[in-house]
Amino acid sequence: MDITKFRKKLEKYVKGTTNETESAIIEAWYKSYEADENIGINEKDKAGIKSAISQRIAEVTRTKIKFYRLKSYQIAASLVLLSAVTFLFYFNRQHNASDSYHTVQTKAGDLKKITLPDSSVIWINSLSSMRIPSSFKGDVRTVFLDEGEAFFKVKHDENKPFKVNTKVLTVQVLGTSFNISAYKTLKHTCVAVATGKVAVSANHKSLSLLTPGRQLIYNDTARTFVQETVNVSESHSWIDGDTYLRQASFNELVRVLKNMYGIDLKAGSPAVSGYRFTLRLKRGMPVDDTLKIISTIRNTHYRKEGKLVILY
Repeated sequence: MDITKFRKKLEKYVKGTTNETESAIIEAWYKSYEADENIGINEKDKAGIKSAISQRIAEVTRTKIKFYRLKSYQIAASLVLLSAVTFLFYFNRQHNASDSYHTVQTKAGDLKKITLPDSSVIWINSLSSMRIPSSFKGDVRTVFLDEGEAFFKVKHDENKPFKVNTKVLTVQVLGTSFNISAYKTLKHTCVAVATGKVAVSANHKSLSLLTPGRQLIYNDTARTFVQETVNVSESHSWIDGDTYLRQASFNELVRVLKNMYGIDLKAGSPAVSGYRFTLRLKRGMPVDDTLKIISTIRNTHYRKEGKLVILY
């Protein structure tokens, strides 16, 4: 680009005397200095960046005499430096914000209740991992459910949405209660709503706005989903020690027993691996009593090999 011609266009743009084509060129150049959207700069921050760059343009083009005292490469360098410093400022701010997160993990048979800085409450199920902030900064309250299951009771704040990021889904609310199950071994993610409305999206694409008693089940591999009606009280009954299985697959049963007792359940035959299970399991019940109930329901037997239990 001819810097001499371009600086003349800048002067005209500031004075408001450019034609449509010249304005488009200036604005395209201007936008090239905006920070990448992926670092999460909000509209307020973007406005601040624009204001800073506009002010700098005005300073170097305020008078013709002052403008010509600067060499072309100095003008270009100063603008690039301004944009670079602005970018690094916001990048570092985002990076530092992420450093303020700490990880909460649970073991088999373990449940944790966490109260967040905004007074929202999270119950974290067994064998789960969450990242939560020491304080909420910015325009969105964000937490990360990296693995497992959690029930959220979010304090309403219409000016600051609450967002939960899993490996595949983003769940956003203003204030409501809902359950998310995102165990990697099950290869699907479930979002069930108890109160309020919950917006669910994947890869920045909106999937659904869920209302109380509705559940979305997302296939993590196929990236497809279905919606269904769910019993609200049963969707998060594990908080109170009851886990309800309704036509659950063998893999779901495996996950529940792993959570409750830390044992590994294995099917002794293809037929057993295809069974469906409908029952209620209570936390604190001896593992042998639970296994006897399961065996009675499906008319099977079990044997133990260390922490491995084979159902046949």
